[in-house]
Parts: sequence; C-alpha cells; structure tokens
Amino acid sequence: MSSLGLSLMLPLQNYWCILWRRKLTLVAVIWLLVIVAAALLAPWISPYDPLDINAMDRLLEPSMTHWFGTDNFGRDTLSRCIYGARMAIVIGLGSVLVALVGGTLIGMLSAYFSRLGHVLMRGVDVLMAFPALLLALILMTLLERSIVNTVLVIGLVYMTTTARIIFGMSLKLKGEVFVDAALCTGASHSRILLKHMLPNLWSPLLVQASFIFAFAQLQAAALDFLGLGLPPEVPSWGNMLAEARIYITRASWLLTFPGLLIILSVFSINLVGDLLRDSMDPRFKDDIAGV
Repeated sequence: MSSLGLSLMLPLQNYWCILWRRKLTLVAVIWLLVIVAAALLAPWISPYDPLDINAMDRLLEPSMTHWFGTDNFGRDTLSRCIYGARMAIVIGLGSVLVALVGGTLIGMLSAYFSRLGHVLMRGVDVLMAFPALLLALILMTLLERSIVNTVLVIGLVYMTTTARIIFGMSLKLKGEVFVDAALCTGASHSRILLKHMLPNLWSPLLVQASFIFAFAQLQAAALDFLGLGLPPEVPSWGNMLAEARIYITRASWLLTFPGLLIILSVFSINLVGDLLRDSMDPRFKDDIAGV
C-alpha cells in the first residue's frame, strides 16, 4: 500500500477529545445534528402545515403562536424552515453523490488511460472556465425546475473540481510500486482501479464531500432566489428568501430566519470539513494526536 493511501483518521473515541478542545466545532456538530433531527422529524414537530394558507394571518410578527412569524400567504415560517431542512439535506447529499461518483470516475480513468484523459480533462477544463453559479444558471435554463434537476446541475458543477483533484492524486498513485506489482501479477485494469487505487482516495473524497455539501447549500439558495431552482411551492430556505425579498422593510423576519439557517449550516459544515481535513493531513497529525 502507498503511504499516500494510508488513512490518517484518528480512532473514533479520540474525536470527542478533539471536539472538546475545539468548542466552536463541537457547537457546529450539535447544530448539524439538530438540523438532521428536524428534517427527519418534520411531520411530528412542525406546529403547522407548511403549505397551509391563511389569509387572515398573513405577515404576522414572531409571537408565541407563530415563533418565526408568518409569510405573505399566512403560512407559518417556522414550519417552512423545518421542512426546508429536508430540502437542504436532500440537495446536499444528492449533489455530493453526483459530484463524487462522476468526478472520481472521470479523474481515475483520465489518469490511468492517458489518451482518454486528454479528452476528458480538456472537457473538465472548459467547464471549470465558467464560474460555478453561471454554469449552474446556464444548465438550469435548459431544464425545468425540479428537485432532481437541481441536484444534477449542482452535482455537475462540483464534479469538475472533484475530477481535477482525483486526477492529480490518481496520477501519483499510478506510479506507485503497489500498482506496478499488481500489473506484474496480471491484475486487470478494473481490479487495479477499484481494489488498489480507489481505497487510497477515500480520505480526500470524504473531505471533498463535506465542502461540496456546504457549497451545494449556497448554490441551491442562489438558484432558488433567482427563480431557477426548486419549484416555488416547495418549502426551501432559498425559496423563502426569494418570496420575502419584496417584504424586506415590512417583514424583515421573513429573510432573517431562513438566511440565518443557511449561514449557520454552511459555516458548521465547513468547520466539520476543516476537522476532517486536519485529521487526515500529515502536516497536522502530530498536533491533533497530542490533543
């Protein structure tokens, strides 16, 4: 096995010590657990139906009856925020899956088969020439607004970055002794890719997944805000911001609560991603091990 592929992750029990030392990261983990719990338990903990329209209760300020107030249709903002957590997790996980599967496949094949790599990586370079949001907007204008299309587009946007990272690491792995030894024993190309090279890429893929999940939240919110993301009837944090922008002076709470949820969630995911990166980076191994 190559030293590049050795997992530098600490034993699971040591993570508690690390989190206890990094108080901010501990708070981030707790916050993410709260978001996941809210998404899973949404039908039972939501005080109201997020789609229930009540014209008599429109634009009510936060109170004991409606903790986060109501929107311009009289819908309970807290309930919509809770159901919006579901969309955040679905889009995040879906985008991560698309980006990692596609990016890993392109990166490994491009590194292992040089001629194929010249074609695939030039295509990746072309896509990376576009800013992420602009590329997402171009693709969404060609598709209809839906959850599946939003996941596919965001996943494709970050597939290019993943492919570039995996391509560089796979090139280094291709020249390692254990790959040459596998070739000498008559191992097939698929076995070398799946059994020898892929296991050595799990650590960077895990770190990349955390950052893709975070940026997917921002991209989804941006697409929703611009009217090209999820259908308007779907309760999501981005749609809530888009619907509330014209009430920013009259009902500021409509933007405050979903905006805070996006900011806190993205910040928390980035903190967890930093912890994963540090635990797998040899330059920080000694510092973390001493925690």
